[in-house]
Amino acid sequence: MRTVIIEDEIPQAEQLKKLIAEVDSSIEILAVLQTVDESVEFLRRNSVDLLFLDIHLADGLCFEIFDRISLNAPVIFTTAYDQYAIDAFRHNGIDYLLKPITIQDLKISITKYLSFTRPVIDYNEIMNSIRNAAAGMSVYKKRFISRSGKKLKIIPTSEIAYFYALGGGVFIRTLKNENLLTDQKLEDLEKELDPFDFFRLNRKIIASVSSIKEMLPYSKSRIKIVLQPTFEEEVIVSYQNVKNFMQWVRK
Repeated sequence: MRTVIIEDEIPQAEQLKKLIAEVDSSIEILAVLQTVDESVEFLRRNSVDLLFLDIHLADGLCFEIFDRISLNAPVIFTTAYDQYAIDAFRHNGIDYLLKPITIQDLKISITKYLSFTRPVIDYNEIMNSIRNAAAGMSVYKKRFISRSGKKLKIIPTSEIAYFYALGGGVFIRTLKNENLLTDQKLEDLEKELDPFDFFRLNRKIIASVSSIKEMLPYSKSRIKIVLQPTFEEEVIVSYQNVKNFMQWVRK
């Protein structure tokens, strides 16, 4: 079996190579690729039996590969995000592994691939079945409700700049600079928001990428964030969280 790993995080790619070798040492890994452009060039010149494909690559989403070349090889998607499952199965997906990947999960995926290669596979039928199953998947919240006295207001997530904790309460700051009270905790909100759009900057704030006006170097290798609309206190990303934050803004 000839396969390719497309993954922009080298440690993750090396770990996946190790797991693949443990599952089946006869699997030949032709290349480890990190970008959409690199992958397109390689796959134009080489045929593969199976792809291991991360969703977020250094220069964009992996689905751009399918827009630029005709690719018939089945794909096992490997990602830290579960919101792309339906798109994945529209692009030759036979499985969708959430990181960190275990050897048990990988064995199941490779066994599934082998079972598909023995008979003639109708990928349209497989993907339709998966789409039907995925229709019941949970999705990230598209709107929130704020109560003011007896009035309730609906706030679309797309209009939210950030959530912040203040004086024992949690508030929504909209892009129009409205401040609205919510009855949810930041810990619960963090689970309900799309991690592609929102990030927990510190213990007080979860911000959308659209609200970040400036990122400034700060003491002790930290980062100071300037938000728009302006937040009344300094917003600092801790040293321990800087790496995750920079990976998020580069998505």
